[in-house]
Amino acid sequence: MLSRIAHSIVRFRKAILGIAAILAVFGAFGVMNAGINYDMFEYLPQELKSVQGFEILNEDFKLGNTAQIMIDDVTPVEAARIVEQLEEIEGIERVSWADDLTDLAVPREFWPESVEENYFEGEATLVQVSFAVGGTDPRTRQAFLDIKELLADETAWVTGADQIELEDVMSGDQLKIGISALVLVTVVLVLTIPSIIVPLLFVVTIGLSVLYNLGFAYYVGQEMSYITGVIVFALQFAVTMDYALFLYHRFEEEKREHDPETAMERAIVGAFKSISSASATTIAGFLALSVMRLGFGADMGFTLARGVLITVIAVFTILPALLLAFDTLIERFSHKTHMPDFGKLGAFIGKHAGVFALIGLLLFVPAVWGYLQVQQNYDLSDSLPDGLPSSIAADEIAERFGRQTSIFVIVEDTGSKTDLEDLAGSVEEIDGVSGAFAYTDVVDPLIPDEFIPEEAREAFFSGGYTFINASVEYDFGDARTTGVLDKIRASASTYPGETYVTGEVPLLKDMEELSAEDVNRVNLVSLIAIFIIVMIAFRSLTVPIALLAAIELAIFLNQGISGLMGQEIIFFAILAIGAIQLGATVDYAILLTSRFEEEVRKTGDRRVAIEKALAESAPSILVSAGTLFAATIGMVFFTEIGIISQLATLISRGAVISFFIVVFLLPGVLVVGQPLFERTSIRWPKETRER
Repeated sequence: MLSRIAHSIVRFRKAILGIAAILAVFGAFGVMNAGINYDMFEYLPQELKSVQGFEILNEDFKLGNTAQIMIDDVTPVEAARIVEQLEEIEGIERVSWADDLTDLAVPREFWPESVEENYFEGEATLVQVSFAVGGTDPRTRQAFLDIKELLADETAWVTGADQIELEDVMSGDQLKIGISALVLVTVVLVLTIPSIIVPLLFVVTIGLSVLYNLGFAYYVGQEMSYITGVIVFALQFAVTMDYALFLYHRFEEEKREHDPETAMERAIVGAFKSISSASATTIAGFLALSVMRLGFGADMGFTLARGVLITVIAVFTILPALLLAFDTLIERFSHKTHMPDFGKLGAFIGKHAGVFALIGLLLFVPAVWGYLQVQQNYDLSDSLPDGLPSSIAADEIAERFGRQTSIFVIVEDTGSKTDLEDLAGSVEEIDGVSGAFAYTDVVDPLIPDEFIPEEAREAFFSGGYTFINASVEYDFGDARTTGVLDKIRASASTYPGETYVTGEVPLLKDMEELSAEDVNRVNLVSLIAIFIIVMIAFRSLTVPIALLAAIELAIFLNQGISGLMGQEIIFFAILAIGAIQLGATVDYAILLTSRFEEEVRKTGDRRVAIEKALAESAPSILVSAGTLFAATIGMVFFTEIGIISQLATLISRGAVISFFIVVFLLPGVLVVGQPLFERTSIRWPKETRER
């Protein structure tokens, strides 16, 4: 069956290239039109009360997607004129200002104290704008442009455009990251493959696969997170390059005895098992990300796994067609490559296997200790580039009005203004809360509703709910904020109706708590899934333990370095790196162990076997680790977005560490463990040469 498929691939190779070109057009169209999500809060589970409250805040009060505008050196009359002009801008749902709550014709000394505190500071006034649609919607983008044009002659600061500004930064960064990945990966391949043409064919094949994968998101209605879009581009390139190498090396081997077409058919059949096995472990590692309760795990996990599957198909269809089409040029533009002699290293490790195995075991101590020292950062604003205009404006407003952050308490409208007033009072009494702004702060609860201006009621009541805006003196990174949040939630629980505590701080806190659970869940699922795959592949209970221990050591060392250096790592990088590094680099260990098993069967001598296994497999491992490093290192230097650069740092550093662990320490474990493998495996070759 497989032989027939291989024969058909070779026979219809021109048609395959034609189909690939047509699919590339559809892929490019999909990439250009696919939606990108810059709001990480959208990945929180819907059952969380903070998320439900945020939806009410957004849908009923239009406070979910807002901007604050501070205008300096204006009188109330001038500010009122600007507010009227803001209300006319398309895309703005509501403009909230002091005139919603008091009659500006009344002398200022008679205005409610809450109006003065919340909307005025010296000659500056604060206006809140609510948008009709999401932060990166073209209508919101245009509304921000119109706001800036309106305020061009004023001294003003505008917040709320973080997502738009982040999108603009990413647009520039993606081009630099993409070019660096393509150039560096090509350089690594040219230095390690004896032909200039072959690396280009690899890049074309996997580049098309990436295009199909990212473009596919548009056709299935997937709105990828901005992190997924960047990481997938680089990571799919890096982790699937092995498959192209496997097929190419098998093709070159078969060409020694067969014509190119027959050699390619045999290469497809011969490489199928190794490529399918390697891809299975990688897919399993990536799919483990999908068990997160935080939705961006599934977003990245499924996209990466899908990319691996698409690349496997491309390697068995597009790459054979390209290799055959350019076979003459490949031969013409061949060159010599220089690789280290890993056979000598294998011989040395074989003689001192116990020492290397012991070193590997002892390394777990500093690795785990360093891992436990890692400090995680859950404040997403810290990962934004320095100098974003919205961030500068937020700092300026916080300094002038003394605000750090807002926590909203959404409460059911029970009809009792006294209950609302009591809750607002109890919230305001909490240490760390500088003020709690509610309907009862601007309207006396004893005044009948029919005597209250409609604008005042509309600003605070909608959909059967009203809200309290608690101003907290600390930002999310302050340890005291958690205590304030807990006390606000405790106060809200005393309200006779339904309540929701929401806002940036509650959402980030829920994200922190979920990620602490998710990291253990993801790591456990990825370990179990890959353990089962490796156990089946080697028919052994102990071989997968040895292989996974080696990669886990590399993972602990990788994160432990950050811990020992006192670096804070954004929580998402910690969540993802375990499954990514395991899935991306366990193939190194599988490749070495497979060759070791094969050589033990041939020679009957574990020392000779490890010498030959390293000599034959280490160059391929070096190329694999080199491409993973090359594909991701550009993200470290070519983006200021912390969440991406930190994850890229861990991936690129992890590739290097995994290479050294697999090439220098795992061989000692394999040699020492040979007698155990014989007893705990089915059909594992026995050592026949006595020492």
